[in-house]
Amino acid sequence: MMEQAIGFQTKRLTIFVGDYGSGKTEVSLNFAVALRACKKRVKIADLDIVNPYFRSREASEILKSADIELIAPAGEQAWADLPIILPGIAGAIHDETANVVLDVGGEAAGSRVLSSLFDEADEIDYDLLAVLNANRPFSGDANGSASVLQRIEDASNLRVTGVVSNTHLLRETTPTMVLTGYEVAERLANRLGVDVRFISVEEKVAERLDASLFSAPIFVMKRYVLLPWEIVGTGAAISERGSDGSG
Repeated sequence: MMEQAIGFQTKRLTIFVGDYGSGKTEVSLNFAVALRACKKRVKIADLDIVNPYFRSREASEILKSADIELIAPAGEQAWADLPIILPGIAGAIHDETANVVLDVGGEAAGSRVLSSLFDEADEIDYDLLAVLNANRPFSGDANGSASVLQRIEDASNLRVTGVVSNTHLLRETTPTMVLTGYEVAERLANRLGVDVRFISVEEKVAERLDASLFSAPIFVMKRYVLLPWEIVGTGAAISERGSDGSG
């Protein structure tokens, strides 16, 4: 199912955006790892300058072991909650030899950084995928989500090209919840005139899903982003320093 979800990906540049708590960092990380598994050269750039809790730069060891280049502040700056935009990010966007994944900070404030990276003369073929968790405030209906995405589009000067259905409630996620979220994502996609590109689901939940109920592919994810009390005794997870664990 992972290959089917990644199979649609024909754009060299994939940008993940979403409202606070959408889970876009988890999706971004898993997407980059899946691209690398397909033998592609992959770079992931951390543009989450808004939310200090769920940032892909905290996954450096996981990405390094997967041979994925992480573009993010190093040293003391790695933990700075500052708008640090690296020259390497602009370089990666224009690197024709690599597939690039951008993890962009929540809502309009974080998306403004995108407008500074693209020149009006640029003709970069991109996918801007909106990650939707219908369990989050203002995301439970297509109208509320469309309003959030409108602000993101206005701030970034880019247009959403697809929706990722990522409805979950961590360990409380159920197949019914995933299906309900997918239905919201479908309504949102129809309103925007785009497709639901895939449904992202944690692997234990995916085992209980009836794939025939979904017209979009299922993208099975590992949880790289864990709550602090979940990482005791483990060394292969990212600690979420926030309170709700939703990325």
